[in-house]
Amino acid sequence: MAITQQTAHSHWGWGARALLLVVVVAALLLLWQALQPWLQRPLQQIVLQTNIPVAQRLLVQAQLDEHVSDSFFGADLNQIKAEVEANAWVHTAKVSRVWPNRLMVEAEKQIMMARWGDGGFLNHQGDLVSVDGQNVVAAAQLPALSGPRASAWTMSQLFRQMSWLVERENLRIVELKQARRGAIQLELDNGIVLILGRQEIIPRLQRLMAIYHTQLAAIAGTVERIDGRYPHGVSVAWRVGD
Repeated sequence: MAITQQTAHSHWGWGARALLLVVVVAALLLLWQALQPWLQRPLQQIVLQTNIPVAQRLLVQAQLDEHVSDSFFGADLNQIKAEVEANAWVHTAKVSRVWPNRLMVEAEKQIMMARWGDGGFLNHQGDLVSVDGQNVVAAAQLPALSGPRASAWTMSQLFRQMSWLVERENLRIVELKQARRGAIQLELDNGIVLILGRQEIIPRLQRLMAIYHTQLAAIAGTVERIDGRYPHGVSVAWRVGD
């Protein structure tokens, strides 16, 4: 008799669990159906926060408005991010959902560090970008870098190292060139041209600036060109008087 009662109790326990499972599944289905209008509702607005030029901002906003018909959860944030970053003026973008029906897009503007010789600009990470120079603030005052197009990033890093060295003498690089064979030449804002050749570029510049500091800074106005390609010194070309 005890065995029969225990078996009945066991059957009742499994039955209760099965009933509870059915109730939970039914509740979840009802909840899912209730949420569908929210999950499938279209976006109401895509907000763009950026400091890129106005004309480009309008283009990006028009591009974003094409996604307003997407649903709040169905919008592909990675795709939208890629589309925004494809704009030459945008450096990076961040896309996030704002409950209940908006997307927020934050786009960071490219910061230009230099002009590139055959067109375009180098941004602060050394990437070569093609943008309208009319929208670059003080574009004419940016230093000019030139060389083989494939060397743009390398030139940007060289420019950073060189700038640190010459700025200790309160000077600034206005032009940096790399010839086809790799020879480096730069011009400072006081008009002096520095020739460094193809090898040991930074050590040569260090030596040249040390000599400039001790012997040439006081008479910089009379110096036209300094050639640093010599192993233990430099040669100086003097300006011809008017």
